[in-house]
Amino acid sequence: MKKIYLMAIAGLFAFGLTSCEDFLDSSNYTEANTSNFPASPSDLNSELAALYGVMNQLSSDPLQSPWFVNYIMSDDANGAGGTGDVECHAIGHLMSNKEGLFDAAWHNTYVGIARANAIIYAVDAFDWTGQEKTRGQLLGEAYFMRGLFYLWGTQFWGNIPAYWAAAAPDPCPQQDAETVIFPHILADFVSAANLMSHGATTKGDGHATKGAAEGFLARAYMFYEGFYKKAGELATATLAEVTLPEQEGVSGSLTKQQVIDFLNDAINNGGYSLVEDYRLLWQYTNELTAPDYAFVADLNEKGKYWAGNGNSEEMFQVQYMNSGGWSGNIGMGFVNQVSLYCGLRCDDDGAGNANGDLATLPFGQGWGQGAVNANLWDDWNDADPRKKATILDAQAECEKFVFTTSCTEDAGYYNKKWMPITCSGSNWGDHNDAYTWWGVYRKNNTEAANNNGNSFQGDHFADMVLLRLADVMLMQSELTGDVTQLNKVRARAGLPPLTYSWTNIKNERRWELACEGLRFNDLRRWSGKDGGTGCEAAVALERQNGSRVNYTGRWTTMHHAKSSWAARYAATDGFLPIPPAQITIADDETVLKQNPGWGSNVDDANMTGTPVY
Repeated sequence: MKKIYLMAIAGLFAFGLTSCEDFLDSSNYTEANTSNFPASPSDLNSELAALYGVMNQLSSDPLQSPWFVNYIMSDDANGAGGTGDVECHAIGHLMSNKEGLFDAAWHNTYVGIARANAIIYAVDAFDWTGQEKTRGQLLGEAYFMRGLFYLWGTQFWGNIPAYWAAAAPDPCPQQDAETVIFPHILADFVSAANLMSHGATTKGDGHATKGAAEGFLARAYMFYEGFYKKAGELATATLAEVTLPEQEGVSGSLTKQQVIDFLNDAINNGGYSLVEDYRLLWQYTNELTAPDYAFVADLNEKGKYWAGNGNSEEMFQVQYMNSGGWSGNIGMGFVNQVSLYCGLRCDDDGAGNANGDLATLPFGQGWGQGAVNANLWDDWNDADPRKKATILDAQAECEKFVFTTSCTEDAGYYNKKWMPITCSGSNWGDHNDAYTWWGVYRKNNTEAANNNGNSFQGDHFADMVLLRLADVMLMQSELTGDVTQLNKVRARAGLPPLTYSWTNIKNERRWELACEGLRFNDLRRWSGKDGGTGCEAAVALERQNGSRVNYTGRWTTMHHAKSSWAARYAATDGFLPIPPAQITIADDETVLKQNPGWGSNVDDANMTGTPVY
């Protein structure tokens, strides 16, 4: 079993340095500041660790994280959860339930940008003679992370305050995402790809790699061309060169062929490979659970188990360790809280029957949020083995699953990729002790303490995978129209080859990457900006209306809380509300103004309670 992070990861997240103004809602997190830190090249590594740590800050509340929010906003997932979980319902309905709904997401985005800028502008304060490769890797990782935070920020909010200097100007006005920010995002990923070298860092150790930069460059480029430039079918579209800002590692403009070349390099030279069986990507095939889980009996008989954190297919991920707690700056961000959120809905059915114990082995209980929409199950052909490898049909697969008295938007389908996993050694009677398989492993094989004191909520350490090789291979086929890479992905699943069509590309991305948080922005880029109620994204989202769900123990159908998913998408283009507190601080619409479709005067945008079905 590979890379089980139950102990601390080599001093990660020890230091933090930020330099944004109050307007960007960022502040120093340690006593270190620009007058005394960094004092040496090794200090830059501490800053880099703190930069990666911002992803753990985002992880402390999944409803502030790009991966979980985008998942819930898609047509393939419901907000679900309990009757009091207004936030996840609001997000799933493309609405808001409170002014501070995304305050932490905004705050952490700018902490990340500030920390990246601090490294970029401090790196040449030191002599790197004889260490040029080390400098290139460190600087490349900083460019990568700055590009990543700006990509997440623009996909969340569109036109946002942006700067590319050691410190933010005051004021720091909104910049146009299409003409200003995205060329910088693309430049950052190009810089990262050109400055880093394959093999310069150990794959799967939490650091960005050259291959990861190449993959995210393609993801950003395809969103830019599809959403903003409305290019449509990228394989056949004629795309203009994108003029990039000047910075280290960048020269001139960016073409589609250059992006394809970067993807080919990642595929052929990055050192990554597809895991041999799709199920081995997900932690339910771990060696403690597999003997108890009939769905993977064939793997267990062959002695094949979970490929583990940092496996050969993972290209970039958020990592976790046994340091989560209920206080502090990052708190439970050291724990994969998405796993807890996606667990079988806790509580009971009114007769004392609850989910998550022996009767639902190996799937543990949690908050029941992000349940899979019934349409995904219905649309997906049973002949595709990835369907049941991805989606738990809880009623059919579990010995006894119940719809609880508090459940909402629950069709009985759950995301196997992200769910908490148990095993025969789980302590069903004391969820604080060793409830998840991680907790059992920790207790039986290490001397590590249960640092958060609650196995049910805290023993979740599977990577949150943000990029894997299969995604990169599918992007290559989408850009080129050559389905060689797509068919390699299908062959891994035991499926016959396909010929090229845009429809086949779209479907393959939906099936291979289902429930991984990518679907929503795929729909947006396939639709183009200002697509209206008839665009692909709006139509797909509107299909949630009328889908079957269980509400507090009775079957019914979903409906939108105020208007329709299509109307809300058309009004917002999929962008979130800019935190009103930030607009109040700016107090100047030429500096910062609210996105269309949001605000206290937009009735369809505001949810005061959970939908009742």
